[in-house]
Amino acid sequence: MNHSIQVPRGDRKRQILSLVAWAAAGAVILAGVSALLLARSQHHPPILLLIVFAALWWVFVCAVFIAALPWLRRPDGTPENALGVPNGLTALRAWLTYALVLAAFLPFSGREGLLWWAVLGVTVGLFDAADGYWARRWGPTTILGKALDPASDVVFFSIGALGCWNRGIIPLWLCIAIVIRYCGPFLLTPIIFVMGKRPELVHTKWGRRNTALVGATFVICYFVRLAGGPVDWVALILGIVLVLPTFALHVVALVERVRDAPART
Repeated sequence: MNHSIQVPRGDRKRQILSLVAWAAAGAVILAGVSALLLARSQHHPPILLLIVFAALWWVFVCAVFIAALPWLRRPDGTPENALGVPNGLTALRAWLTYALVLAAFLPFSGREGLLWWAVLGVTVGLFDAADGYWARRWGPTTILGKALDPASDVVFFSIGALGCWNRGIIPLWLCIAIVIRYCGPFLLTPIIFVMGKRPELVHTKWGRRNTALVGATFVICYFVRLAGGPVDWVALILGIVLVLPTFALHVVALVERVRDAPART
């Protein structure tokens, strides 16, 4: 890929304007959902502090996308003049992750916490599915999207695991295993770069399959928890049969990718 291609000033302006539009939508959605969750929560949580954290998270995601605008190119290096729907959905997913944290850890009465957790989890998960489908079907497929989508998965599934554990949907051991599955490769990436390797920062085939199975495990265990069933046993079976083997195959694929990656020039 030719990194020397310069983005015309007019195109860079349109990129920024498209990011501003998505950021405004993200601010409205994040503020509305967070306000609703805070209004429904019990025991008077520190509302002002949580609002400040929401604003800081929104600014952080904006900063990440601004810094990553040079990657708003097609795989052949051609610049895109707008963020596009796939990257916009990825951004919305990132902003809504904070609301997911509120749904996971705020105190609610009765089973209302389980309800909000399901609503927010499914919504953010659908954004994840929609951005990839839209990029493949209608485009644009960009280097930015390929880089940020796995990073978004790290945040979403790690919080998903912690939230599911806190809501009694999965046991602690499975929560830890899922957090390691997503955070481990992400944290090792800088070390691999220091070693002089430049592997492609996209999903592996087994990584995609494992992610789908982790999501299915969350859903199945949620309904078992809702029905008052044996969550620990169901999670044990799903973890041993589905999650852990595909995770191991994903690790093998990552090791092979690093081994075969070209050295940094």
